[in-house]
Amino acid sequence: MKQAVTFLQPYIEQQKVNSMASAGKVLLATVKGDVHDIGKNIVSVVMACNGYEIIDLGVMVPAEEIVRKTLELKPDIIGLSGLITPSLDEMIKVVKLLKESHVSVPVMIGGATTSPLHTALRIAPQYDGSVIWVKDASQNAPLAAKFINPVTREDAKDSLQKEQQDLCKNESPAEILSFEEAKKRKPDLF
Repeated sequence: MKQAVTFLQPYIEQQKVNSMASAGKVLLATVKGDVHDIGKNIVSVVMACNGYEIIDLGVMVPAEEIVRKTLELKPDIIGLSGLITPSLDEMIKVVKLLKESHVSVPVMIGGATTSPLHTALRIAPQYDGSVIWVKDASQNAPLAAKFINPVTREDAKDSLQKEQQDLCKNESPAEILSFEEAKKRKPDLF
């Protein structure tokens, strides 16, 4: 993948020079605790090919760095990637810090451990902006366009909010047991 990206990069850069305007500025990062970057790199190439200006912060990016770069560079959308389970909690930390910094830029969430339900239940409630779960790299550019374009932005936000509310409505909160009660209910495997 990295060889393919290296090969394509000059063509992408030339396309940027030849095009009149950027489709928008996208800040991408694989969150702290995660070194996986293949998905993020694919998103970067796909978005660049669709006219987006890409700011790639790399892997293992602390939440504070994502917020600092967001405030400094003012992207139109933020893309967070994570492949391993601890990434999910780090994504929550990122959106909480963005909110504390009075940022409401749309955030796209992607990676193997992410899901629409987790995004709706755990990440989106921590943020004032839209938090969009993205299944795969092919969906990033059209979704970003909906949330960046002033004509479609409000409809996209309303549709996402309704979809996430419906997901949450169908989920009942998990019963939290004391340690002693959990021990009593342990399954009898033998």
